[in-house]
Order: sequence, then structure tokens, then C-alpha cells
Amino acid sequence: MGNVLPLLAGLTLFPMIISAYGLERFGLLTLAWSLVGYFGLFDLGLSRALTQQVSMLLAREEDAIDIAELVRTSFRLMWILGLFGGAVLWLAVPFIVTNVLHVSVLLRAETLLAFSVLSISIPIVVHTSALRGILESLHLFKEASLIRMVMGVGTFLGPFLASFFSKSLVGAIYALILVRIIVWILHVVCVKRSDILNPITASFHRRWIKPLFQFGSWMTLSNIIGPLMVYLDRFVIASMLGVASVAYYVAPYEVVTKLLVVPVAISGVLFPLFSQHFSSQPNIVINMLDKGVRYVLLLLFPASIILVAFSPQWLGLWLGSSFSLESSGVVTWLVAGVLVNSAAQIVFAKVQGAGRSDLTAKLHLLELLPYLLLLWILLKEYGVVGAAMAWCVRASVDFLGLVYIAYRLHFKRDKRLWNLAFFTLASVLTVLLIGIVKNHQIKLVILIFLTLPYIWLSLLQVHTDGVTVSIRRYLGKTIK
Repeated sequence: MGNVLPLLAGLTLFPMIISAYGLERFGLLTLAWSLVGYFGLFDLGLSRALTQQVSMLLAREEDAIDIAELVRTSFRLMWILGLFGGAVLWLAVPFIVTNVLHVSVLLRAETLLAFSVLSISIPIVVHTSALRGILESLHLFKEASLIRMVMGVGTFLGPFLASFFSKSLVGAIYALILVRIIVWILHVVCVKRSDILNPITASFHRRWIKPLFQFGSWMTLSNIIGPLMVYLDRFVIASMLGVASVAYYVAPYEVVTKLLVVPVAISGVLFPLFSQHFSSQPNIVINMLDKGVRYVLLLLFPASIILVAFSPQWLGLWLGSSFSLESSGVVTWLVAGVLVNSAAQIVFAKVQGAGRSDLTAKLHLLELLPYLLLLWILLKEYGVVGAAMAWCVRASVDFLGLVYIAYRLHFKRDKRLWNLAFFTLASVLTVLLIGIVKNHQIKLVILIFLTLPYIWLSLLQVHTDGVTVSIRRYLGKTIK
């Protein structure tokens, strides 16, 4: 439910939000969502470093006092970094609104105020990422999932409710900030209940700065470049095609990328385990990686096919004929990109669990300029669909790069990694084929042809892993 409810909230409320605020204000609102996500990079990778460090200390059964001191030190650092990030956004707002987005004169003052107010939330966003890192290191995934549900639903529900009081973008931003504050409070409560901060320690100790920043410094580069490649496309669209065009890209993007909750949940579980067992039990790590990628693809492949095969129909019913015409091609390339990115998330967690955040950062650095050039070329050639094409190509290159890094890192150079790469890219090409074929009869034949192999592979996988036996035992106990 933590994953499904935000998706349902988005599907239900998106048309109402667009109707309430209009296409241009809605485009600006989606850019505000992006700015909040991007300026979360000011944690400088420390939230991920904190998860890794706490996981390692717990695995070595270190003193609880040391762990509590590490957590408190990281919290102080996060608040400082968050305040700095908020100040940077506040100073950058006039340039972003005037020179990047080219907002119309009628909305310029409103947008300046709204984005300036948004900068208030950055310290809270950054500190929340540290709190979430603690929950993941303690394997409190149920609590983290429930809080993610609140944030996912609130992101849509807040601006919708605010529209009853004002159609201004400023009111929607205040609603988003309120949601972030509620999410932060929920994280604080869960961390306090975990007892990790029970030992009395100093609120800050410099001995923890080095281990945090050794891992976090390279994560900083990844956190700058990674989100830049995720969010930059919508700003480039706004600059080249106009703010209203962003809606045709972001609306399907918000639906399609909800599929990522599956790999995010699985990688969130696996990352602490990769950190704990990478050196001592490499075979267990590669088995977890193999199963992680396979289950992600098996879970997401049917949803991906359905979203692509019927994209004109569900877009038309959901948002109207204009979105059906403008966004169906966007859906095809975004879904393919999300599918390959889902597999990449698991491999990414494995590489960073090995403590090699430097390698992922260097990979992102290599990808940045070619991606920007490709984005510019494809946007000029294919419009909004071109942005989705560039995103998909970049995600595929990123995945192959991560597989190569993971292969080189693993002591035995396990060839299963390349089998996973082939399996993933075959799934992606199948999704693209479904989207590109326009003849409904041919599309139906392909769908029927895919169904039996998919069912066979799924049953084979769950039987091999003993899942069917576990289900029988559970049902037997339930019936008794």
C-alpha cells in the first residue's frame, strides 16, 4: 500500500490539479517538485554514507555509544549543509526564473515568490534524508515505506487542497512544505523509537567526519550529476519548448516512474546487506544481486508492457485527447528507461555497498556531457518525445557501465552479471517494440506470444527459490 496509494493519488488528482492551476502553473509546480528533489543533493552523500557506516558498525557489533555519536555528528552536519543549500536556492531563484525558465510576465512575480519560499524546505529535506538513512541501516523498512506513502500522497494532495483557497502557485508551495514538515516529524519519531540515540554522547565529534566524507565525497559528485541528469530534461524542455510543454512530459513521467518504487524498495533492503557481506561472503552478495535484478524485472515487465501497449487509451481517459497525442510516444521511451534503470538500481546498490562510490561518481561524470548533447539534439528533432528518448539511452548506458564495474569488483568475475545484462536489455527492446508497432493486430499477437514465456520464467524463478514451498506452508497454516 505504501507504493500503490501514491500512484492512485497521482492518477486521481493530476487532472484536477491541471484543471485548477492551468497548464503553465502546473508545469511550474512540477519544476518545484524537481528543485526540492535536486537540492536534496546538499546532503553531500552523507545520508548514504551514514547508512553504510551504521550498517558496518552494527555488523561488527560495535559499541552503541560510538554508533549514537556517529548519528548525532551526521545530523549536525546535515543541518549545516541543508541551511547552505537553502541559501543557494534562494539566491539562484531570480536567475532560474528569469534566464532559464523564461516565465511569462504575468506569472513572473508569483513564481519568484513561490520558488523563494520553496528554499525554506531544503534544510528539512536534507535532514530527512539522514533520518531515512538510519531507518534503512536498522532495517526498519515497514516504517520507511509508510512514511514514503504519506509523502507520495501528500505531494499531490497538498497542492490540490491548496487550490480550494487560492489558485496561486505560492499556496501550492506552502502545501508542499507542510507535507515535508510532516514527513520529517514522522522520521524523527521513528528514529527516536528505535533507541539508537539512547546512549548519552557528545552532539558532535570530529573523528566521524573523515569516514563519512571518505564515502560521501564521491557520493556528492554522484548526487550532483545523477539528479542533474534526472531533472535537467524538464528545465531544458521549459527553456526550449516553453513551460506548458513540460506538462506533456512530466504527467506521464510521474506515473511511469512510480514503477521505480519496486527497485528502490529492494535496493534499500539490499544495500545494508551488500555493505555487511561484500568482503566476507562475496558469493552471498552475487546471489542477492542476481535475485534482486531478476525479481525486479519479473515484477515490472507486465506493468511496463501494459503501460506502453495501451498508452494512447489511458492517457486519453486520464488527461484528455491532447495528452494522448503528445505524450504516448513519451510513455514508450520512459517506460523502457525505467525498466533498465530499475535493474541498474540493484547493481548501483551493490557497487556502493562495496564502498566504491568513487566509481559510480566517475561513471556519472563520463555520462553527463554526452547526455546533454544528445538531449539537445533529440529535443530539437523530436520535441518532448526526444527528451524521453535521451533519458532512455542514458539509463541504458548507465546500466551497462554499472554491470561492468560490478563485474570488475567481484572477486570471481561472475558471468551471471552479463546474463543479467542480456536479460534486462532484451526486456527493454521488447517494450520498445510494443510501443513502436502501431498495428493493433500485430501488437496483440506479440502480447500473446510474450505471455507464455513470461509465465514460464516467473514460475521457474519462484520454484527455484523455494517461494512456492513457502506459499504452500503459509496457506496450510492459514487453513488449519
